[in-house]
Amino acid sequence: MAAGGENAWEKYHDAAGPFPLDRYREPRENILVISPHPDDDVLGAGGAMALASECGQGVFSVYVTDGGGSPQKEPRLTGEEMAARREKEALTSLRALGAAGGFFLRHPSRNLRAGAGDRVREELTQILKLLRPAEVYLPAPYERHLTHQTCTALSLDVLRSAGDWPLKAYGYSLWGSFWGGKERISRDIGPVIRKKVEAVTAHTSQIEFKNYHQGILGKSNYEAVFWESHNVQKAAFVEIFLNMTEFLRRKELTVKKFMQEDFEEFLKGYWQG
Repeated sequence: MAAGGENAWEKYHDAAGPFPLDRYREPRENILVISPHPDDDVLGAGGAMALASECGQGVFSVYVTDGGGSPQKEPRLTGEEMAARREKEALTSLRALGAAGGFFLRHPSRNLRAGAGDRVREELTQILKLLRPAEVYLPAPYERHLTHQTCTALSLDVLRSAGDWPLKAYGYSLWGSFWGGKERISRDIGPVIRKKVEAVTAHTSQIEFKNYHQGILGKSNYEAVFWESHNVQKAAFVEIFLNMTEFLRRKELTVKKFMQEDFEEFLKGYWQG
């Protein structure tokens, strides 16, 4: 039982219908997207989420922070009002992708750097053991965003200790460079790009101050064009993920060491100077 008598799954909200979480306890190739804020999941992995949903998989997001400190235009909302708005937007976004639902942990971003890490680890552990996902998506290590970096570190701690079943971990990137020598996986999301854009535009509080919907469409097309330098373009839109599964078997591997190895493998594989 979590502190204060509250379990992490009590913070779960359905998106697809009034289905009990017990429905997803049986092995069914669930996927879980760890989202620092209530829009990072669809920005980083919305295409993969839509594709998995169309295949009948249970698709879930866990939102670590409440997003209450978001930039905003006038008239301004209070932090609590913004957090409530963003929660509604996230559920609308999940419905656009056909996802099952989301867990809203509701931590203010500042609390992640002020002692809330242990609580987040506990909640993520509960969710992982409940869903036993086949794939977990989390921010890749290269994010130029402190909250994203913190969520990556916390998530890796939990994945290393909670996963006693076959599990793959994939990193998505929004605020940082993404090329290196370690394995990247390209997913053709052309068939579901409209769903992804619809999911992004559901976050109206964010679209008000930044054109995320246009940016993510351009990013997905850019990566499709420039993914392979010497081959015919195979897709119009893709999502690219960094394979981070080796963190689960190499317990001593630090994020810094992983990034160093990634760069060194890039030099060996691509740099001829």
